[in-house]
Amino acid sequence: MPVSGFALNYHLDDHAERACVGHRPFRDSTGEWFDCDNPPLHDGRKCDRCAAVDATFASQLHHAHNKARGELEGAVLRHLEQPNSLYLACFRDGSIKVGTSSAPRLKVRLAEQGAWLARVVANTTDGFAVRSLEDRITIEMGLPQSVSIRRKLDGLTQPKPDAALAAELDRWSAAVHQLMEDTSDRRVTAASEDWRFEMSDNPLWESLHPYPLKLSSGSHDIEMVSASGRAVVIRRPGSDDHFVADAQHLFGIAITPGDHVPDELAVQDSLF
Repeated sequence: MPVSGFALNYHLDDHAERACVGHRPFRDSTGEWFDCDNPPLHDGRKCDRCAAVDATFASQLHHAHNKARGELEGAVLRHLEQPNSLYLACFRDGSIKVGTSSAPRLKVRLAEQGAWLARVVANTTDGFAVRSLEDRITIEMGLPQSVSIRRKLDGLTQPKPDAALAAELDRWSAAVHQLMEDTSDRRVTAASEDWRFEMSDNPLWESLHPYPLKLSSGSHDIEMVSASGRAVVIRRPGSDDHFVADAQHLFGIAITPGDHVPDELAVQDSLF
């Protein structure tokens, strides 16, 4: 469902009903999802079963290059045997991470992570080669494999200039290519393919404020305008002020739409 135009008026108290958000099982296709009605673990988003499936899949996928192929599930092995790309993703606060993706999912992967700019720096014959290279970059160059949602949100409300982000991307790309030259691996080919968030030229993304309320409690009257990964741009009906929030705070929560007076925005005066 498209995010733009989706309106929510609701109230949640501290005892809101929650459900497991489910999981994607070991699979060869990308369109399957296992819906689950079990209660989640503690304050988490998944039940025991779904959390275990995700943890097992992640462990096999991300540590596959350190395992014997016979230890891997068939779907994971087949996934890893296809060509993969290694990319550098840059976020608006200036953070840069290294990541990997199978070729068909690359653009979707970058969009899911909320990247602002990115560059494919290597193509590999399979997922084993790309993960070996990714680990070397993290260990030898100190480039992380994840960026926190807090840093992503901070970057959207206090962004660095695109020129500064591009310069950082250039610097790290050159360093990665040098590391690749120093260690020859026939499974790996250098690349230089740029990507940018498809709405990066939209003025909407230039004047965002942190949403000062918790989406998971209290009363809200909001309309979703756009999204970048988990970061959603929202506004109140009749207002031109745009806020950004982490949509994950609503995942798995049962919401009954109503006609509630929204809680006061305590920092609203500071917007003018």
